[in-house]
Amino acid sequence: MTLEEQSENYVPLSRSAIWELQRSYYSRLGINAWQPNMVPNYVTTNPFIARSYAQVIEGFLEDFGVARASGGEREPYYIIELGAGSGRFAYGFLKFFFSPEQMAVRKKRDVVYVMTDISETTIKYWRRHPQLKSFIDMGVLDFAYLDALKDHPIDLLVSKKRIEPGKLSNPLSVIANYVFDSIPHDLYAASNGKLMARHVCHRIETDSMEIDEIVRDTDFGYHEEPCGTDIYDNEDWNRILEIYLKVKGGINFSFPVGGLTALDRLAALTSGPMFCLAGDFGASNLSVLADMPPRKIARNGTYSLHVNFHAISEYVALRKGRYFSPGHAKSSLEMAGILMNPGRRQNRHLAHRFNMHIRDTGPDEFFMLKKMAEENFETHSLSRILALFRMGHGDIKLFRGCSNALLKALTGANEFERDSVVAELMKVDDIFFRCDRTADPAILILQILLSLNAKKETLQILSRNRKFLEQTPEGILALADSLHRLGRAEDAVPPLKMLLSREPGHPEAKALMARLSSGKMCEKSA
Repeated sequence: MTLEEQSENYVPLSRSAIWELQRSYYSRLGINAWQPNMVPNYVTTNPFIARSYAQVIEGFLEDFGVARASGGEREPYYIIELGAGSGRFAYGFLKFFFSPEQMAVRKKRDVVYVMTDISETTIKYWRRHPQLKSFIDMGVLDFAYLDALKDHPIDLLVSKKRIEPGKLSNPLSVIANYVFDSIPHDLYAASNGKLMARHVCHRIETDSMEIDEIVRDTDFGYHEEPCGTDIYDNEDWNRILEIYLKVKGGINFSFPVGGLTALDRLAALTSGPMFCLAGDFGASNLSVLADMPPRKIARNGTYSLHVNFHAISEYVALRKGRYFSPGHAKSSLEMAGILMNPGRRQNRHLAHRFNMHIRDTGPDEFFMLKKMAEENFETHSLSRILALFRMGHGDIKLFRGCSNALLKALTGANEFERDSVVAELMKVDDIFFRCDRTADPAILILQILLSLNAKKETLQILSRNRKFLEQTPEGILALADSLHRLGRAEDAVPPLKMLLSREPGHPEAKALMARLSSGKMCEKSA
């Protein structure tokens, strides 16, 4: 029987069982969901977007926050990240937001960043991660299980505090990257004043019990049937449906049921304003949405929908909030700022920072510039490479793409240029969050630093990354080789022995050990 013939199995997409499969996907895979070739996430986790968001959230707090009074304990200003996933965005945000430079110019406020997810194993992974420990020790990082669609208290795992609806008085910041596309939607088509509900039927085309294979091998069928605009219990949602009935020429659209539910739930946590920064594949412009074909479920590792940010903007307006968007054509990523319950306070700083760091030259523009740079990475001059490094704030993909050209360009570099390269390499290593199976950039950075005779910086890289380097044969070899080239042959022996105990036949390790032994024999003879 075809999917089209199973009409009794068609349901509104928001009530489909695929959303429970989605939850199972993240719950079961944990951090492995973010390994290479699984769920794409670079565009919303790179250092550029982390820095941009940090600047915008700073503007929100400047408008709505109050400086800390001396004495007494005050309620923190929470920044909640929904679905923090790999932790890479959070790490970049923390590095920028709590940098010594930012702390020096910020009004004294107790700000706490809360990484949340629906995967308990992912949360445990973050809590153990050595690169996050300094922020935990500073008291600026906490963790919590959070399902944005369900009413449950948010129990913070470090401070042991509990956040419940209406119990916060301070303004609340929320970050939601690649979240709204992955929670329930409904599908519709409107034409000639009539609304059609686009229902969905799914069928799993595999006998496998592995959740990633189940998601990958899900097939969908679609069936349209007439409906009214009084579908939802929320009257504001129904009013938005009526807007689409008036679109000239008709429109196919998704309705972000999950996104709107999450926004209401998060806004209810505080009696003050709530500001959400969201990045997703979607559109705020009605004419862009009107040009789209019938909406379907996409699969990029998991199930996802192009987000109808226009519906979100209409809902925010009905709730007397403020909606920020770039307001111009984009290549892919839509960025939205959603301010709920602002009261009568002005949002000048927030608007200015959103326009500067999102609208004018934002993460979407950076992503496109990176793609342009990729077209001729091998031919870039040293000055271009340094400009790309600075623009990317240590972006790993720019570093890897330019590495071959960099090695060639260094042969004719002057001392000032070489010092500039060293400084940028240290930024790349410092901002890189080690959370997947890709090669550690420290291995290549060590080689380049040694070629530049940057001994002090080489030792810094070895010191802060040793435990990560010791996890792979390539890392151990880079560690031992670097120590040897720094004249610390005795320190190079233990990691080599570790590698040879794991892989007795490792050729590079055996060769380096032989050189070290030969050197010791020469010293004795002398």
